[in-house]
Amino acid sequence: MHIAGAILFCSSALIAQVQVSKEPLHKKVLENKYVRLMNVWLQPGDTTMFHIHSTPSVFLHFSNTNMCSQVKGQDWVNEKAIPGTAWYRSFSPDILVHRVSNCGTVPFHVIDAEILSSFDSISKKARLDFPLLFENEKVFAYSFSKKSFTTGIIQNRGPMIAELVAGDKVYYVDAATGKKTQIKSGGYLYFEPGAAFALSFEGNEEVNMVVFEIK
Repeated sequence: MHIAGAILFCSSALIAQVQVSKEPLHKKVLENKYVRLMNVWLQPGDTTMFHIHSTPSVFLHFSNTNMCSQVKGQDWVNEKAIPGTAWYRSFSPDILVHRVSNCGTVPFHVIDAEILSSFDSISKKARLDFPLLFENEKVFAYSFSKKSFTTGIIQNRGPMIAELVAGDKVYYVDAATGKKTQIKSGGYLYFEPGAAFALSFEGNEEVNMVVFEIK
């Protein structure tokens, strides 16, 4: 095949797919300048459409179940979703076209956050003093357990997304007003860039939470 023909073939193949943000089972729950957040629930036996990942993204598993994935043109692969597993993938230049199926017996839940823009790539802020899952050119990913919470104020940071896999009575506390907003188990909360706040824990259960900070 000539080079021009190969390029046309690849382009046509991508056009035939749908972007992940348009895939029906990827429910868009938040979009702003910095992030597009998609909440994905697959019931046992559900399968997504083939879709394209082409934007740097962070992911977090919430469920403990078996899942299957198929890269376009390849065989199905069996995988295990483990709650609290977080990862990053740039998808540049390695654009991914795949589909995902819940081949387990309980609902499959994952949140996919596409990073649309950097916040402050010049100042090179140091990481916060919380356990660090990973760091790259786009994000810090912090891990929170019961022991991670402090009484200190966090301020002048980039946009954050807190995603609570398990735990109860976890709160975002506005430093100026003292208003508490609960971060619910199985859910998320977006923190505006530059906000001054604290994170508090008033429950008894163990906490499994990941906070992504966009650089």
